[in-house]
Amino acid sequence: MIGVLPIGRMPGSPTAKAAVFWSLPSGDHAAWVARGIGSWRDEAIALWPAIAPFVAQIRSSEDMTMASYTHGTLARPYSARLVHIGDAAHRASPQLGQGANMALLDAIALAEALRLADGQNALALYAQARRWHVWTYQAFSRAFTPQYQSDSRVPPWVRDRILFPLSQVPPLTSVLTSLVCGRLVPPLASLSRAPAKS
Repeated sequence: MIGVLPIGRMPGSPTAKAAVFWSLPSGDHAAWVARGIGSWRDEAIALWPAIAPFVAQIRSSEDMTMASYTHGTLARPYSARLVHIGDAAHRASPQLGQGANMALLDAIALAEALRLADGQNALALYAQARRWHVWTYQAFSRAFTPQYQSDSRVPPWVRDRILFPLSQVPPLTSVLTSLVCGRLVPPLASLSRAPAKS
C-alpha cells in the first residue's frame, strides 16, 4: 500500500507538507533498506506515476520512519488518576482511517461521563460507553487489513471485484458513509441516552 497524506504547513511557512506511506511486512524492512532508496523510488513510481514529485524528495531510507502496528484494546482504559483515549486505549491498523475520529469520540465520551456521573464512577461510565463502538471498529479494522495488506491474491481480488462494485449500490453507500464517519453504531452508547444532570 502506498499513499500521500496532506499534513498542513509548518508554522511560518507557506509550503504545504505531506507524508508518504509505504507498507511492507516489518520483517522485510532490513531488505528494503539494503536495496537502496533509488530502487524503491523506481518501484513506487512504476506503481503510481503521480507520486514521483513526492518520492523525489526522499534521499535516503533515513528520511522514512518505520512504524508498526497491532490490534488491541485495554480491558480497563483508566486508573485512579489516568485515562487513556485514542490509540493509547485501543490501537488498530489504519485501514479505516479512524484513529483521530476514535480519539475525538473518546474525548467527547469522557466529557459527557464527567458531566453525567452524578455520584457514579465517571471513568467507568466512559469506558462502558465506548466499549461497544470500539469493539465494532476494531473488528472492522481486523477484517479489512487483509484486503489491503496481504501477500494473498484473494482478499484484494474480493475487495476490487466484489466489495467495490457493491459499495456503489444503495443502501450500502450510506452504510459505508456511516462506517467512515464513525456512526455505524452509536459512538457514546448509554451516555447518549443518559439524562442531563440538573
